[in-house]
Amino acid sequence: MIHFYKLLSKFFQLSLNLLFVVQIILMMLVFFTATYWFFNLIGSNIFAFAMPLADSISEFVKIFYNHDIEVGGVYIDGSLLMFDIVALLAVFLISKSKYYVHRIIENIGFAIVECNRKIEKNFNEELKREADALVKKYNRVAVMIEFDAKDMQIDTVWGGDENNGVKEKIDDALKMFYASVKSVPDCTFINSRGRLLIKLKDFNKIDNLLFFIDESINRIRANMKKSRWDLYSYVAVEAYYDNVDFDTKVLPSLENLLRLRHKNEVVCYGNFNLRYNIKPKPMFYAVLLKGLYDINGGSEIFSLVKKG
Repeated sequence: MIHFYKLLSKFFQLSLNLLFVVQIILMMLVFFTATYWFFNLIGSNIFAFAMPLADSISEFVKIFYNHDIEVGGVYIDGSLLMFDIVALLAVFLISKSKYYVHRIIENIGFAIVECNRKIEKNFNEELKREADALVKKYNRVAVMIEFDAKDMQIDTVWGGDENNGVKEKIDDALKMFYASVKSVPDCTFINSRGRLLIKLKDFNKIDNLLFFIDESINRIRANMKKSRWDLYSYVAVEAYYDNVDFDTKVLPSLENLLRLRHKNEVVCYGNFNLRYNIKPKPMFYAVLLKGLYDINGGSEIFSLVKKG
């Protein structure tokens, strides 16, 4: 359709240029014939050079109009006068026609813009569908959780060994956490080097897993505060696709996220953010861009926060 509009626009633009040329020619003919007719009427030969042109026009006009005009009892040839009147009328009509042709060209231009907008919209929608289909291939989730603890009774005034009992508290927190979340369906749990790795088979169930993680950590933290211990959590989440080399691709990415040491936050990369945003009715969402970190040549890191 847009090619038709462009062709139509070229046609009217050509017509406009042609009308302009015809208008100029008619105005020049009116000038020469009217001036020649006037000087010839008063008996002057100043415009005698225009006689061949005037005679040709006069002979052409006499085919349609062959009447003399009476001026002061003298009859004169009125063909040139009639030509000038018709030519001026034609110039006037051409001026009006040019206005409407301009309007038509403008309307065609608007139609072309609208067609381009629709084409661009359809193209962007197609790109989005392709991008969403690509992102949806990341249908699995891996979550890595690490804990740290601090004895609130240790400070600079009273002193004390700040490392005393920390490992035991971390181990206890990890055991309690595993006992709390192990009932989450479709998950695989791996305890390695003081970290708990959770693999989820279905990305659409990520909200349920994140909810249990958040609730469990908060409950353990509240219990530990009763014995005057602070519990810090570090949570990294990553989306990946089937048949990926987990140990060389996903696991190092999670470990890099944990090394950022964002306390009591769930952090992720941009690919998880994209995958999560196309999930219907998310409970958690990436709302805070933490920044660009020097991970794998530079990666945007997001923080997941709970709605409400």
